[in-house]
Amino acid sequence: MTIELIPVLEIGYSNQEGVNVPDKYPYWENAPLWSAYRKECLKKAGFTDQLTPYLEGAPFYLLADIPDVDLTRLVVDHTQGFGKGEYEREQSSPFFGGYILRVNGQDKYFPQCCGDLSDIQYWKRLSLGNNSSCEGHPSPGVHIENDKISLDFTVDEFDERFEPIPPETILTIERVPLGKAVENAEKQLVILEQRLRYINTKENLHIDRIEDLLIWYR
Repeated sequence: MTIELIPVLEIGYSNQEGVNVPDKYPYWENAPLWSAYRKECLKKAGFTDQLTPYLEGAPFYLLADIPDVDLTRLVVDHTQGFGKGEYEREQSSPFFGGYILRVNGQDKYFPQCCGDLSDIQYWKRLSLGNNSSCEGHPSPGVHIENDKISLDFTVDEFDERFEPIPPETILTIERVPLGKAVENAEKQLVILEQRLRYINTKENLHIDRIEDLLIWYR
């Protein structure tokens, strides 16, 4: 079994003035329509045209695919309130998004509403055999037995459904390859740390441990 945890940022900026929201749902069944909408919203918000989503129509973007100029914009916007003292560090949140669970070359589970980069801790705890919960909702039920982890996507939470709908209602994965996937994801996060520290200096944001604020939530 091969497992990947693919770090992605969720980049929204929807509801831009003059850009009509598609009237066809869900986005993964109407991907070209939603892709054009999101691209136009990002353009209106001042992002480059170099942003390409991980999945057509989706709001998720690979870390390495986000140009420095766009990442800078995300950092500045995300930390603006904190920088102005409008709220405390403890009230802030990491970058929204999270991790796409890919098993044997197939995408099985995407970040859900309110998911963020700190959810790497969730996956790490699972790989160590510890039942856990993540920030995103809905979240799957978890059953751990020996080296097997079962994720139950039949769980109803807040009357929400998983988006996109997972291909299996119950997915069983193995702890050891999940642990390796966590390690590989963390390597990408270390690269993101370096980029964030550079932006922090370049933009004179003066945010202490910016990587902890936007990635690790610590």
